[in-house]
Amino acid sequence: MYGFKKMISRNGSFTVRTLHCFIKLSVFFVLTAALFTSCTEPSPLHGSWADNKGNTFSFFTDNTFIAKIYTSGSSQNYEGNFSLLRNVLTLDCTNANLRIVTEWDIRGNILYLYWTTSSSEVMTLRLFKVSN
Repeated sequence: MYGFKKMISRNGSFTVRTLHCFIKLSVFFVLTAALFTSCTEPSPLHGSWADNKGNTFSFFTDNTFIAKIYTSGSSQNYEGNFSLLRNVLTLDCTNANLRIVTEWDIRGNILYLYWTTSSSEVMTLRLFKVSN
């Protein structure tokens, strides 16, 4: 506080110049911080994925998904919410009362993950990106 009083008691133009510099620097740092926090990259999972067996996944920006999975000659539709923690994907299927926790990986345009059916059958899925 002593330094501020001393600065005020000096020549008024020096004080105003210092104050303007401080304000400009503060605005610059606030805008820079806002730019870096607002420019986050969307999840690479978002979009639609499919394979040649008819299995499809669609992941949406509101952290919901829909899926159609073929097992033992029949298909089952799933929908619900998903969450990501690094390379762990958690799928909460609301219509099937099923929670699937799986490791996922994307190499090129191919999504690799394990799907566990309600009868505990584990399927390895390799899905191709078909749309964003």
